Amino acid sequence: MATTKRKVRYTSPVGTFDHPWLDTPCKFDANKGERGQSVPAKPTDLQANYNVTVTIDPKVFDASDFKKQVDEVWKLAQDEFGDSFDVADPPYFKNDDGDYILKPKCKAAFQKDDGSVQQMSPALLDCDGKNVTDFIKNEGIKVGSGSLGRVIVTTYTPKPYKSSKGKNAGKHVLSMNLDLKVAQFKRLDRYEGSGDTGAEAIDGGIPVSEDYGEAIPI
Repeated sequence: MATTKRKVRYTSPVGTFDHPWLDTPCKFDANKGERGQSVPAKPTDLQANYNVTVTIDPKVFDASDFKKQVDEVWKLAQDEFGDSFDVADPPYFKNDDGDYILKPKCKAAFQKDDGSVQQMSPALLDCDGKNVTDFIKNEGIKVGSGSLGRVIVTTYTPKPYKSSKGKNAGKHVLSMNLDLKVAQFKRLDRYEGSGDTGAEAIDGGIPVSEDYGEAIPI
């Protein structure tokens, strides 16, 4: 019997945010840089996404409910479709240092049946759970790499699809995506431009400062 497609909501452990596009969406531009790169996009761009790379300590990740829960859904899919896919694209992986990497994302917009465009974006919360999305966007705060926090994602039991491009073109791929719903900051580092200093923490900055404490309420 086929597995019912079901969305579930999971909270990751705290990790380090890298290359965050949380306050502004982005899309890939093949003409930028040597091999292309992400560039800012309008919130109404149907090709744009909000995303972040989260790097998590392996001991913390291995002991987390998040890993157990996501692994359960991933195993269900592999068990059900084991004979019908050529490539497995899991929801997380390890980097060369042995840390776990998550890459959740959220579409910036989609087109409704009536032709109008509906915008979407992840909610941004401070360490106490207060929604500071509007504050961050209205103040023009750019979230920088090195920020600490966790993400809340949804996912579902995936089904294989036939890839039409890239290294897996022509192959059947089983891919489990993590849909970004919330980013909660333990410490928000502001991005202050692409000069020599890059992203750095601002002491006493708003909305996150050094005296926010060590714990995020669970």
